[in-house]
Amino acid sequence: MKYAVISDVHGNGPALKAVLEDAGKEGISQFIFAGDYCISGPWPDQCITAIKEIDHKHVIRGNEEKYLENLIDKDQSAWTDGQMQVSYWCYRNVSRENLDYLLSLPHRDDFECNGIKIHMAHSSMDFMGTHPFYTWNSVTVAERSRKADIAPEQILSDMADERRKDAEFQEAIDKLEKGVYIFGHSHIQCSYTDKTKEIYMINPGSCGLPLDGIKNSAPYTVLEIRDDGQVEIEEKRVPFDKDKYIAEVKQSGQYREANVWSKVIIREQESSLEHMYFFLAFVGQYAKEIGDERRPYALDTWEKAYEIWSKEYAK
Repeated sequence: MKYAVISDVHGNGPALKAVLEDAGKEGISQFIFAGDYCISGPWPDQCITAIKEIDHKHVIRGNEEKYLENLIDKDQSAWTDGQMQVSYWCYRNVSRENLDYLLSLPHRDDFECNGIKIHMAHSSMDFMGTHPFYTWNSVTVAERSRKADIAPEQILSDMADERRKDAEFQEAIDKLEKGVYIFGHSHIQCSYTDKTKEIYMINPGSCGLPLDGIKNSAPYTVLEIRDDGQVEIEEKRVPFDKDKYIAEVKQSGQYREANVWSKVIIREQESSLEHMYFFLAFVGQYAKEIGDERRPYALDTWEKAYEIWSKEYAK
């Protein structure tokens, strides 16, 4: 049995379509989705509909779905801040039927295939706590890539070597029952195999917003569990025209109504590196300096912070 493992679509309809088409060409009809289908790309409703229409799938929630859940039945006249604009736009542009579907999804799922247990959660923290699969993330990749001119593939390889040598990581692995563990959240495609212990860890990366430095591609992972219980993992990258995607984002309602968030996401798409974490940290510092304690960040603070950050700090 072959599964296409997909995570962190983040409203990127064209990337999801490209990945689903590639999986179809590979003859894959079973799918595993590990959460975060909305927020950041302007096609959230289309992404949810596409996933709903797949016949053979296992689907769980991610952390982004909570932002939409928190807005249900809230007073929309109070939605005037800058920080949450993208969530407000997304909430208004996802059908109630699709929203109900999202919120009906479990946070975790466990099932078996050919005698192999498969465990699903959006974050590796559900399985290993704050061990390296969680701490080696998009921020780590961005910081390393900015300090030296190192190919992203080399950074990911170095992180994998560190992970294998990390005593805490190995202790966390030892506590797991044998099986396959699937998660996303970090936006970094990576996997780990210990055939002796029969432990397999899979993060397919972010289909819609990859932040591992590898440009112009949308990642997913193929998990094969053979009739005899043998497990094989293949990491895939599908060509993706980000210039066209960015041009379409700039024509979207999201870009008009959540302009700052959309501009930061465009920076991430252009570089395939983390920017939002650093921008949010800057907004917090800027608000503190000007004595603004409003939360979520008010529109004037949000927009002024981006103006300064984009000129002086963003790389």
